[in-house]
Amino acid sequence: MVFSIISKYRKTGSVENKARTGRTAIFTPREQRWFIKKITINPKISAVKLTLEARKRFGKISHPETVRNILRNHDFHARVDRRKPFISRVNQKERLKFARCYLKKPKEFWESVIFVDESKFNVFGSNGKQKVWRRLNTELKLRNLRATVKHGVGCHFVWGCMGLLRVAALEQET
Repeated sequence: MVFSIISKYRKTGSVENKARTGRTAIFTPREQRWFIKKITINPKISAVKLTLEARKRFGKISHPETVRNILRNHDFHARVDRRKPFISRVNQKERLKFARCYLKKPKEFWESVIFVDESKFNVFGSNGKQKVWRRLNTELKLRNLRATVKHGVGCHFVWGCMGLLRVAALEQET
């Protein structure tokens, strides 16, 4: 190792590594910014559709994985989108109007208010989609299975409220 460093210094006058060659990028930085702009406008567009649009726009044939790599290099990562109940524009305005009329209520008013909430807790299993990372032909291994029961899922509904002076809870099993 020491010998190779000394001989490199004698040949080049430096111990720095040479700039390495590699395959040139298919898309220029300007074209990569186009991908970022498209994904910012519509984050639900797929890499395959972006690849087809880029083929039409730039006349360059590429693989969707190339587009994914560009997006990952700019800190965009594919994830399952979160679910949220839909609230129309009209209801958004009504909720904001409702909240604003309670904004400047006196302390005495808030002492008489009770806040209420409820939640559902599954005893066995999940309502959501579950994924498992496994190899080919290992679907019947115990760790790759999701256990189920004949009687269904079974869950607990919990209701609670709180005010200035008290906290209460009620549980119902189904």
